[in-house]
Amino acid sequence: MDATQKKKKFIIDVVYIVFVLIIFYYFMKYAFGLFFPFLVALTVAALLQKPVNFICNKTPLKRGIVSVFLVLFSLTVVLGVLTAIMVRLGLELKGFFQYLLIQLQDIPAFIEKLEASVGSHLSFLPDKLENSITSFMSEKVNSLLNNAGSGDIDISAFKTPLLGLFNTVKHIPSTLIAIVIAVVSCCFMTADFDTVRRIILSLFHTETRDKIVRAKHLLVPALSKMGKAYGIIIIITFSELVLGFFLLKLMGIYEGGYIFIFSLITAVVDIIPILGTGTILVPWALYCLLDGKYSLAIGILVIYACITVIRQIIEPKLVSNQLGIPAFATIIAMYVGTQIFGVLGIFILPITLVMVKLLNEEGIIHLFHKVDAPNEDTANGNGGTADD
Repeated sequence: MDATQKKKKFIIDVVYIVFVLIIFYYFMKYAFGLFFPFLVALTVAALLQKPVNFICNKTPLKRGIVSVFLVLFSLTVVLGVLTAIMVRLGLELKGFFQYLLIQLQDIPAFIEKLEASVGSHLSFLPDKLENSITSFMSEKVNSLLNNAGSGDIDISAFKTPLLGLFNTVKHIPSTLIAIVIAVVSCCFMTADFDTVRRIILSLFHTETRDKIVRAKHLLVPALSKMGKAYGIIIIITFSELVLGFFLLKLMGIYEGGYIFIFSLITAVVDIIPILGTGTILVPWALYCLLDGKYSLAIGILVIYACITVIRQIIEPKLVSNQLGIPAFATIIAMYVGTQIFGVLGIFILPITLVMVKLLNEEGIIHLFHKVDAPNEDTANGNGGTADD
């Protein structure tokens, strides 16, 4: 292949990648919401195929009756469990936020204490520099305390939350319609899944159809394995946090409450790419150190260290390294995802990258070429062999 052909191939590859990205962006931005009920229905129908086939083979019941029964039964169970969890979680969160508000009332005293502590450690500086730093700190602290205690309420601050609440209420009818459509579609798709599958595949050429089937056989087990693995990691992290803080409470070091809700929030944050338990535990430990609660700070850091060590041991065994993507790519995907799709973009784009990586490695798509890592001789600029 000469230089001209290489340039043409490079331009074609770039245009193809840009075209795919544009299609993906417009679909996720404008069409995903329209097709979401049907995508959910199709996913549930695919998951229910094994139990539907089993019951139909073992009983004389018709497939349509079995499908409707399983869909409604699954929906009832899921809604019941979610309702119970949300009610319990709502009560816990209400008490937890009340507890946080009480703790926030101590912040002015903490700031004054911190100012005095920092001032006492500046005595080694020259007098002019020490007085300058102390005056600057006093000015900033007094300004902060005056603003915190002024009691002035900016009505405009409530504008955004109220608009958000109004928009949420406004979308309730359309949400209910989408739920009803999803349930009805799920019943029909579950009962006649083979026909739906044939219709979808008939939209593509034979070669593309084969790639879709291969992609399904590749992605479903991989993403399922990854979901189960991270679910186990969340449970383990949650259990470690609960056990650790219960031990601190028994030892009289931790005097607060809401261990379960705090552990759950921290475990969920831990699963977000790039972030981790340190996002919550490390600042809390630093706050305790500055506040003079040295035992609690040490206890929190010990819990954090234990979680980190155990995570490093179990994660490679639970999550295949082949599913991973570089840290910088994850950061870029998270940032771009949040800018385009909001909070859900934190998960949408990194998962999409994992899927693209898997498909590309299996040769189903060809968005980028695999580049082998340079060997040590090449990296050091030694192109010859040892004999040379």
